[in-house]
Order: sequence, then C-alpha cells, then structure tokens
Amino acid sequence: MKSSLKSWVLEVPNLITLSNLGCGLVGIGFVMKGLEWMGFVCLLLGAFLDFFDGLAARKLGVAGDMGKQLDSLADVVTFGVLPGLIWKSLMEYNGFCPTGSFCINQYTWMMIPLAAAYRLAKFNIDTRQTTGFIGIPTPMTGMALGSFAWMSYSMGHSTGVWIIEKPLIDLSSLFSNYYVWLYMPLLASYMMISEIPMLSLKRVKNDPLGKYKLILLGMILPCLLFGSTGVIVYYFGYILVSILSNFATQSVDQ
Repeated sequence: MKSSLKSWVLEVPNLITLSNLGCGLVGIGFVMKGLEWMGFVCLLLGAFLDFFDGLAARKLGVAGDMGKQLDSLADVVTFGVLPGLIWKSLMEYNGFCPTGSFCINQYTWMMIPLAAAYRLAKFNIDTRQTTGFIGIPTPMTGMALGSFAWMSYSMGHSTGVWIIEKPLIDLSSLFSNYYVWLYMPLLASYMMISEIPMLSLKRVKNDPLGKYKLILLGMILPCLLFGSTGVIVYYFGYILVSILSNFATQSVDQ
C-alpha cells in the first residue's frame, strides 16, 4: 500500500504537466466556439502549472528525461497551437482575413506552433540553455500573443476589464493595423528560435520560489499600469532589457 502511494506521489509532476496539456486542449475548444478570451484564461492557467511541474519534480527528486519530454509536448499545445488559433480567430474576427477567402495572413499563425515545436525540441538537447535562455521561452511567447484576446475583450467591455480605469498606454489601435497581424506572428516565431541570449532567473538557487515570485511580480506590474496591454509591454520590455544586458556584458568582457 505504501509502495503504491509512493509511486503515485512520484507521478505528481507528470500529472501537473498533463494538467497543463489539458488546459491547452480546453482552451482550443473555447477558441473554436469563438470564446478567445476564455482560451487565454486557459493559457494563463497552463502557464501557472508549467511553472510548478519542474519545481515539483526537483523537490520529489524525480526530474528526468520523461518529464522533460512530456513537458515539451504539453507546451507545444498550450503555448504553440492554442495562441496560434487565438491569433487566427481574432484575425478573422477583425476582418483582416474573412473566413473562406485567401490571404497570406491566413497562414502566418501557423508559424507559432511550428516555431514552438522546433524551439522545444532544440531546448531539450541544447546544453547551452542549462543556466540561461537562447531565444524567448515558448510560454512567454504564447502568453504575449494570447493576450491579444484580452485586449480584444477589453475593447468590447468598457467596465470591469481594465485593472485600472485609464491605463497609461492604450495599444488597442493595434487591432486596426494590418501589418501587426501580418508580422507579429513572424517576429514572435523568429524570437523563439533565434540565437539571441535572453535574461534568465535559472541562476537563482538559494530561493527556489524567488524566481517565480520575481516573474509573477514582473508581469503583474505592467498589467496594473497598462491594463490588458501589460503582457505585450512586458514581452517587448523583456526583449529590450535582454539585448541591453548583452551589450553591457560584452562591454565588460572587452
């Protein structure tokens, strides 16, 4: 009995990962029903679970290749396929590619899950990323693209959606820009598979929960200031700070 219970306890990290995958599948179902904002909620819940499956595995001493591969498969769905479909659905809803017509925008969303799959496969065998990231992590990319569903929902609901009444920056005009819908998926996909070193909190060892607290705080503050555009602000801010950090590091090395 104790042996059976112990074996189930050791499967907790994999159950968390499978729950992440389940969030992605449920989110896809919502998007197919035209509820993109609910798809984004599922994406956020999946991101929360994704943060803690690895932590649980290390705490229980069961971190290994099985968990790594399962995590990548779940991430392809939740942070690749789901945000890609959210983007496609919003694109059609905003009239940039009417359903049944042919346009190049109809296919750019596919780059998101394709790049996510490539990045995750590469990440699993890339020994350079044990202490840092090269290219933007897939979950962050998925949340940034998926947050357009939150922006779209906020535009149609004037009360109770913005975290503050008047955000400092309103990026809702992005929805009327054709080139955003054309190039944003391509830019995000490139940043996932790029060779650009990005900031990482993997080096935080003394306080295992400290890095998760910093990540959570870093995402909440922009949302408090910028409302539903906060996730996008955080995404581009992360890119900018990482690039500046790279320049600073190179200057010190020279």
